[in-house]
Amino acid sequence: MLDLFGTLVDAPTPADRSRAASRLAHAIGCDPAAVELYLRATWTVRHDGTMATGGALAEHLVGLIGGPVSAVEPVAHELLALGCSRVVPDDSVIETLLALHGCGLRLGVLRDASPDIVAAWPTSPLAGCVDAAVFSCAAGWTKPDHRLYARISDMLGVPGSETLYVGDGGGDELRGARRCGMSVVTIRRRGPHGAMAFGDRPWRGPAIDTVELVHAYLAELS
Repeated sequence: MLDLFGTLVDAPTPADRSRAASRLAHAIGCDPAAVELYLRATWTVRHDGTMATGGALAEHLVGLIGGPVSAVEPVAHELLALGCSRVVPDDSVIETLLALHGCGLRLGVLRDASPDIVAAWPTSPLAGCVDAAVFSCAAGWTKPDHRLYARISDMLGVPGSETLYVGDGGGDELRGARRCGMSVVTIRRRGPHGAMAFGDRPWRGPAIDTVELVHAYLAELS
């Protein structure tokens, strides 16, 4: 079972957030600082199922900013474009997932995600490399809620006791996986220096540098 941002694709940086805020502000016709403040202040409602679609997220953003109703559709399109740009993996990640699949392993992605990421997911090469994906805004819970782990375990048909969870640690995901009986290994956060994670906590368990080393890690365990 795999995390997404910081594990399979780069985690965003503050600079990425500022660039996104500028693009969204242009679609609304407002100050980028207002959009950046929105992005900083609304993590929970954007990820916990309060808004399940990109359109609902666009309405929420435009409404809180005080933008015109006519901006909702352009903002929704901009959110989707930004989401699509964020779920593009390195070729080495795709190769890794295909190799793991080739060993007969079932692969799942579990991620705290906003609706724009869910809408963008089918465009990602990753979508065709895993057997199941669960996103918090669609499920209605955020990590480390045990129901997220239970749902993807059911979808994969693999019990927690036979699952390895791989992630960079955001959202206290590692302890959540361990509480569900999974083996856990953390990786160094993928992305440039300063890449962000919400709810990050220290972890002193097993660790590897990158997701590309998961196959070798499993070989050492066997």
